[in-house]
Amino acid sequence: MLKRIASTGVNLVVLGVSAGIFLAAFIALNALGAAQKPPTISILSATRDLNIGDVITASDLAVKTVFQDDNASLYIPGEEVTGVAGGVVAQPIFDGQPIFRSAIVAQAAEGTRLSAVLAKYPGYSLFPLPLDAMNLVAPDAQAFLPGDLVDVTVVISSRPQQMTTPTVMPDVIFNSGQPTSTPAPQEVTQTEALGRALPPLAKDLFPMGVRVISVQGLPPKVDSSNTNSSFNTTTTAHMLMLLVPNASREVLSLALQQGDKVVVSMLARGDETPTAGFTYWDFEDLFKQDRKDVLGGGQ
Repeated sequence: MLKRIASTGVNLVVLGVSAGIFLAAFIALNALGAAQKPPTISILSATRDLNIGDVITASDLAVKTVFQDDNASLYIPGEEVTGVAGGVVAQPIFDGQPIFRSAIVAQAAEGTRLSAVLAKYPGYSLFPLPLDAMNLVAPDAQAFLPGDLVDVTVVISSRPQQMTTPTVMPDVIFNSGQPTSTPAPQEVTQTEALGRALPPLAKDLFPMGVRVISVQGLPPKVDSSNTNSSFNTTTTAHMLMLLVPNASREVLSLALQQGDKVVVSMLARGDETPTAGFTYWDFEDLFKQDRKDVLGGGQ
């Protein structure tokens, strides 16, 4: 074989030197490329889409290797997986996306808490709505899911009694002969219209709807394969965490205190216009109009 190569005029020494130079250059280029690559780190990523309020399990997490950059401190390292499992999602996480510390409520994200949600909605607050309040009517807590759109309607039957100071009337009232003034018909009509706007009434506080961020107080999921079942006599308060405008916190708090009924409705989508409120007299006028339409009195 060597004789045949030599007979072709190829110098074996030159061939060997060329091969050596090629190998040396290949190794040097690989080493140079590896030296120029940034260092890598192992971080946690999601194995499925996670919505706001979801409880993170170990199967929802995977370890991914990425290049280390300026945002490396925002990620959760792979070795902190035990501090993430059991946490609550505070910001939507997509399948394969690295998990940021600000996107969850867990031990590994201590210090960020639910500020991730509020950072996306300036001017809003997380309002706890107790479903166990005596004057609140709502579906069962298990009927709600994070992301649902709801409205809160307050029903007031009468105004709170105001403290008044009795006026001392004189024993004798002298008439100076001046004619007593009577309100003009226009003033009477306006006063009557304003009086009809007073309670009883029903008012939608959030016609455009507010989002449910999380549902608290639900019983933990029980593994059906576990045969050792026991009764749990402890009860926790059911509560909805609502994303409400800051200006509505006081309104909603007062509605829970003074409202005879507070009704929580589930919406498909919100209306674009606020409501003027529906009073008892509007209800009475509606019945009168329906009666005229049915009996033909309106023709």
